[in-house]
Amino acid sequence: ADTSQPDPEVLIGEAPAADSATKGEEEVPVNAADAVAETAEEPSEAQVIEELRAQLAAAEQKNAELVDNLQRTAAEFQNSRRRQEKQLSDAIERAGGHVVERLLPVMDDLTLAFSNLPEELDETTNAWVDGFRQIRKKLEGMLSDQGVTTIPLDGEFDPNRHEAISSEPSESVESGHIIETLRVGYEYKGRVLRPALVRVAM
Repeated sequence: ADTSQPDPEVLIGEAPAADSATKGEEEVPVNAADAVAETAEEPSEAQVIEELRAQLAAAEQKNAELVDNLQRTAAEFQNSRRRQEKQLSDAIERAGGHVVERLLPVMDDLTLAFSNLPEELDETTNAWVDGFRQIRKKLEGMLSDQGVTTIPLDGEFDPNRHEAISSEPSESVESGHIIETLRVGYEYKGRVLRPALVRVAM
């Protein structure tokens, strides 16, 4: 019987060669696969340009939306400011109109007083009468400075500015025209404060 044993040195020397061959065979496919994957993942120049164009288009769209929103906000702010200024102006005019309206009865009283002035009281020589005439003149000037004007005392009847007390035939006045004004009417900055009371020809 052959009792000889393999030389341990021979076995030990052959093992590394086998391991080295195995490792070489395993590493080759792995490295090749990595190279293929890297090549597949790398985008082409056309793809890069297309992606950049898409990003630019998205940025331009976003910028356009921001500009539009900014313009809308600015327009809304301007409109709001104009509305507030108009409301303030209207409020001031209304307040001024109320003050003026309270002065109109004073003008009526002065006008009535002078229209019924006794003959013996000549305002050209009587200081007392002349003093009241000056007061009325100053009051008229103050109202005029505030934008108050009198409604015409004659001419065609205007239902927006005149209030007819009566209608009657007239030989000297054309039909639909004012015969006489019984109470002066006033306008304040284009708005009728008080219509004139008139008699109208039929």
